[in-house]
Amino acid sequence: MIIKKIAIYLLVITVSIWSLFPIFWAFIMSISTNVELTSVPAHIIPEKPTSHFYKLIFGLVREELSVISGQAEFIKRGLINSAFVAFITCITTTLIASLGGYVFGRYNFPGKTQSFFIILMSRMIPAISIIVPFYYIFWKYRLLGTYQGLIIAHMAALIPLLMWVLMGFFSTLPIETERAARVDGCGRLRAFRKVMLPMAAPGIAAATILAFTTSWNEFLFAFLLTTGSKAQTLPPSIAGLFTMVAQYALLGASCTLSMIPPIVLSTIFERYILRLRLVDPVTVREFS
Repeated sequence: MIIKKIAIYLLVITVSIWSLFPIFWAFIMSISTNVELTSVPAHIIPEKPTSHFYKLIFGLVREELSVISGQAEFIKRGLINSAFVAFITCITTTLIASLGGYVFGRYNFPGKTQSFFIILMSRMIPAISIIVPFYYIFWKYRLLGTYQGLIIAHMAALIPLLMWVLMGFFSTLPIETERAARVDGCGRLRAFRKVMLPMAAPGIAAATILAFTTSWNEFLFAFLLTTGSKAQTLPPSIAGLFTMVAQYALLGASCTLSMIPPIVLSTIFERYILRLRLVDPVTVREFS
């Protein structure tokens, strides 16, 4: 028994170190100088920690190499674009998915299971297999390199997922409360807005955070649809650093900044995320 516990603890410690070391190393890179990062032997802990590269990204200091290459400006613009796209995406996606999840979670109607299967099947398709049609359609309608185009692409990927998540959450809410609101004279839409939405607030909050972090971290569509444009988000901006003069400390600062919003939001709303429960659409309770 003791040996088993020791083995479990060692496994947990190993997995934790394996998972957290890249985050730790990105932060160490961000507060080191390029000289320390390229020295032999390498410095695990910087001798002279600096916030220079964070200031460089936010334009508080200027550096000749960064000004010429435009690296810091790319990262700053990518941060702003990612925040804007992720915010708009999470709001619009959650709104649409809430309505869809409510309908599929509370009502039975002909073709319900088949319809929901088709919606979920769109989520099962690998993104790389549909990127060419997406690119052609966006090129045809002049959506390449625009915020609107990237938001639409993110919504197309997120709505099925959030609808599935919220359908399970809505199906667990007490049906008697909604029935009482209907008896008191509330229409379907008003009962949804006044009764169901407040009750489903934890699930909706978790879905919103899921939408934000997914949009914030998304790389493939952002890379193919916005690279080189004013709408370029943070992930392709960080990838673009490898095509320029390598500044490892700037790369570390960029990666560290990119991890802050998802970590903060996930920590704050962890209790809401843990409340989500997924159910099979066939077993959703009937609402009449």
